Amino acid sequence: MATSTKKQRRSAAQLAADGFAAIVQKLGMADAVRYVQLYHQGAGDYTRERHQWLDELSHNQVANLMAKSEKKGARKRKRGKI
Repeated sequence: MATSTKKQRRSAAQLAADGFAAIVQKLGMADAVRYVQLYHQGAGDYTRERHQWLDELSHNQVANLMAKSEKKGARKRKRGKI
């Protein structure tokens, strides 16, 4: 859609801010964040980073952390928070 009026070109930061504001207006904040997450995958090497902290734990420690996390999730589900 071409227009005859000349506008000052937006900076990348302003374009990003205006674009996100438009998405928020259309979708609401929660869905706008979900939409942006579809295209922003983050940075880093999860596999390498995981080894940095996971290799320091024993199998029993990992199992205990998993059990603890599951108990928390079960309590939240029971209270209707999930």
